[in-house]
Amino acid sequence: MESSTAVMPPLAYIVIDDDVALVNACAIWQHSPALAMDTEFMRVSTFYPEVGLLQIADATAITLIDPLGISDWSPFKALMMDMRITKILHSCSEDMLVFLTFLQALPVPVFDTQIASALLNEGASLSYQNLVKQRYGVELPKTETRSDWLQRPLTREQLDYAALDVAYLYNIWQTQVEALQKLGRADWMLEECERMQENYRTEASGDFSNYYLNFKSGWQLRPHSLLALQKLANWREQRARKRNKPRNWILKDSAVFTIASSMITSRTQLATVEEVNDNFVRHEGDAVLALVQEAAAATEAECPPRQEQPLTNGQKQQLRRMQDLVESRAQLLGIPPELLGRKRVLMPLLYALSKSPAGTALADSEVPPELTGWRRKEILEPLMQLPRP
Repeated sequence: MESSTAVMPPLAYIVIDDDVALVNACAIWQHSPALAMDTEFMRVSTFYPEVGLLQIADATAITLIDPLGISDWSPFKALMMDMRITKILHSCSEDMLVFLTFLQALPVPVFDTQIASALLNEGASLSYQNLVKQRYGVELPKTETRSDWLQRPLTREQLDYAALDVAYLYNIWQTQVEALQKLGRADWMLEECERMQENYRTEASGDFSNYYLNFKSGWQLRPHSLLALQKLANWREQRARKRNKPRNWILKDSAVFTIASSMITSRTQLATVEEVNDNFVRHEGDAVLALVQEAAAATEAECPPRQEQPLTNGQKQQLRRMQDLVESRAQLLGIPPELLGRKRVLMPLLYALSKSPAGTALADSEVPPELTGWRRKEILEPLMQLPRP
C-alpha cells in the first residue's frame, strides 16, 4: 500500500485528432514496454459502443485521441496487436468491445488492474476511483461519468476527467506487477486476462449458437422448443448486430421464450404475444416463424441436450458445502471468494459430479474452464475431495 497522502493529479496532456499526429504518437509508443489505456464511449440506443475518446499514457505523458478526426487506424491497430507492449486497462470488459468494434481487433497482451487488485486482495471488483483513493489518497471526480462523449467540441472538464482515468494507471501497473511476482501469482494474472478475452473472441467469431443457455428457464422446454429457443436466440444476436440496436429492442427475452415454448408458427399467433407489435410482425415475422418451423421439422437427435433442472435439496446442500470450501480456501489464499469460484462456475461442476459415481474422475470436458489452470490445484482438487451428492 502506498502513502495515503493526497497528491495533485497530473493534468498535463495533449489532444490529437488527425492521422499524422496519430502516426507520430504510435512511433513513440512502440518503444514503450506498456501503455495505460481507457476509452470513453456512448451506448444508449445502439448494440455496439460508439467511441468518443481514447486515452493513452506511457511512463511520461498522457495523450487523448479524438477518434472522430481519424481516418487511418492501421498504425494504432498494429500497436494494439504488438505482443511486446502490455496494454494496461482497468475493468476492461466494455473497453474490449469498443476496440473490437472500431478496430476489428483486440488489444494484446492485456493487464487488467482490477483483476490484479483481486489477486492482491485489495478488493473484489474494485473501481478505478477506489483503487486510486486506496493507493494515493486522491478522490477522483465522477462529474463526467454520464457525459456526452460524441459532442464536439469536448469541454475542458471532459478532457481533464478523461486524462485522470489513465493518470495513475501506469504506476499502478508497475507496483502490481512487482507485488504479483513476489506472491508467485504473475502466471495467475496472465491466465485471468487471457480467459477474460475469450468472451470477445467468441464475439469476433460470430458464433452465437450457445446464447440460448442464458435463458435460465430453458430446462422447462421440450426438445423441439429448446431447439426453437436456440435458433431464435442466435437470430436475435445476429439481428441486433446487423441493425446495431440493443437485443431487447429487437425482441425481448420474454417474447423469445414465449414464441419458442409455444412453438408459434403463424402470424396470427405471433401477434398475440405480449411485447410483439404489428411492426415486428410485418418486418420480422416471417424470419422468426421460419426458424420455429425449422425446429418443428427437426429430428429429436438434432435438438440440443436438455438443460439441467433446478437443484434438488441434496444438491443444494452440496452446493453450500462447495461454497463454504471456496470461502475457506479464498481466505487462506488471501483473495476474494468471487475470484476463486462463483456460483455460476460451481453449478456445472455440481451437475457433472451428480452424474459421476464416487471415486471416478471427471473428463476434462466436464470440468468448467474457469476451474482449470491455477484454480485446478487451488480449488478444483479440494472440491473433488468432497463427498459426492
